[in-house]
Amino acid sequence: MMTRSWTAAALFTALMLAHLPAPARADPALSPADRKSLPAEVVTYLDRHMSCNHWSGEEAYDAARGRQIAAAVKTLHCDAIEADAKRLRQRYGRDPAVRKALDVAAHAQG
Repeated sequence: MMTRSWTAAALFTALMLAHLPAPARADPALSPADRKSLPAEVVTYLDRHMSCNHWSGEEAYDAARGRQIAAAVKTLHCDAIEADAKRLRQRYGRDPAVRKALDVAAHAQG
């Protein structure tokens, strides 16, 4: 059973993520075919990595914006990005397409 606060948090998160800029991809040059060829958890990681880069580069010009940025960073688990990349490299390290996508993401700017 969902609690009221959890429902509100889920709604806030969904609304916040819906307002991310359209190009929330780790590598804008990655074709749809390339994205389909990667494991789903890698694609999810790449999108999350770019979103974390975006939010970490945002300016907290007032308290409300600071809270919005902090909530996005927390919701996206940006503090775990490096550990998640390491785990994906261990799991898919033999796949050159995955290695390339993770390398591109590691050097991407938000």
